[in-house]
Amino acid sequence: MADLTIDITCPGCNTVFKKKAKDLKKGTLIKCPKCGDSTTIRDDYFTDMVKGLEKGSPE
Repeated sequence: MADLTIDITCPGCNTVFKKKAKDLKKGTLIKCPKCGDSTTIRDDYFTDMVKGLEKGSPE
């Protein structure tokens, strides 16, 4: 899982950027490299990502 990356879509500008899955822990603040908008990882975000990966979908 250390090398697994997840596509993150900025809620402000819709830019897609990658983050390592190991860095997406509850409470982590993620900042968009383009617009600087930020969001905090919450339990439901991480759960949705894991479900998507288990199903083989990119989201």
